[in-house]
Amino acid sequence: MKLTYYGTAAGEGWPGLFCNCSLCKAARELKGKNIRTRSQALVNNDLLIDLPPDTNMHSLVHGLNLETVDHLLITHSHSDHFNPPDLELLREPFAHNRPNTFHIYGNGKVKERIWNEVPDVSQVESKFCFHNAKPFQTISIKDYTVVPLLALHDRREECLFYQIRQNSKTILYAHDTGNFPEPTIEYLKANKVHFDLVSLDCTTQSEEDGKNHMGLMDAAREKRRLIDLGLGDISTKWIVNHFSHNGLWLYEKMAEEADKFGFLVSYDGMVVEF
Repeated sequence: MKLTYYGTAAGEGWPGLFCNCSLCKAARELKGKNIRTRSQALVNNDLLIDLPPDTNMHSLVHGLNLETVDHLLITHSHSDHFNPPDLELLREPFAHNRPNTFHIYGNGKVKERIWNEVPDVSQVESKFCFHNAKPFQTISIKDYTVVPLLALHDRREECLFYQIRQNSKTILYAHDTGNFPEPTIEYLKANKVHFDLVSLDCTTQSEEDGKNHMGLMDAAREKRRLIDLGLGDISTKWIVNHFSHNGLWLYEKMAEEADKFGFLVSYDGMVVEF
């Protein structure tokens, strides 16, 4: 199984488009792993997570190949995770030779944004199929078993993160969320699996949060809770992801601090195989 991180930043990207703080200035100068686009990941070569405004850039810079992708999981409706106007590009004359239906899984707010914001949606609706993803209701996608889990994020919608299983391997992709809410913990307790890879939110990096996002200390506590529940161990790949410049740590400092808690640090273009 493989997870590729295409975008690893919070909503403003890093450096922020209009920001001139010292962290953004340093990222522009240093480049490399300090340049972060908005959140997107790919499981193997065919299951996409989120559709940010930077998707086309991910295809150009990091080789994201959407020819093999017919299934898209959306975590929530925020603009850095979901850019509905791009769905218009599924149809002619913007796309040729794409016969397969594009399946989109998300909450009610995601559906609402599709129908309100995709230009000429009636002309493109034959190219996609929307599926309402509900917390704790299993979704079968090809040979994947996907469980949407309830996130602690925007209280105005059912924000989700995902447990993704293929054969004997399981990923927990947990962004954007604060401390896991109790319904999610209760589900994980009752339906125990061993996570081979856990990707945790670390938006606020040096600062603790827990209510909408996580910082490194929040992520470390969540890691400990998952281990205590028997859901992960030393063989699990533990990764922190989704960073804001307001967290104050560039890549090297983030990697140094994260290593103290046994975490790898994501970067745009990072590929993890397990």
